[in-house]
Amino acid sequence: MKKIFAFTTPKRKEPLRDYEVSLLYKISEKFNLGDILEYMRWDEGHVRVVQANFEGGRVLLRYKEGGEAIAEIRTKRKERGRTFIS
Repeated sequence: MKKIFAFTTPKRKEPLRDYEVSLLYKISEKFNLGDILEYMRWDEGHVRVVQANFEGGRVLLRYKEGGEAIAEIRTKRKERGRTFIS
């Protein structure tokens, strides 16, 4: 399932990596994604882009520090439990 989440980011007072990880964990808590498995970042002009893989899905975050942010969240589908009778 794909969801879009828009929010404003606070001004950065900590190192860039800690700032981005704190944003990702806030998104993870809101959408129940679990822990971060890996993430990478790059710049597209004045916009910073972060892609992160979580236990429960993936996030593509575009943001400006102290400005606006848009996150595209893709959650993994939960498998339905099946009972097999032998």
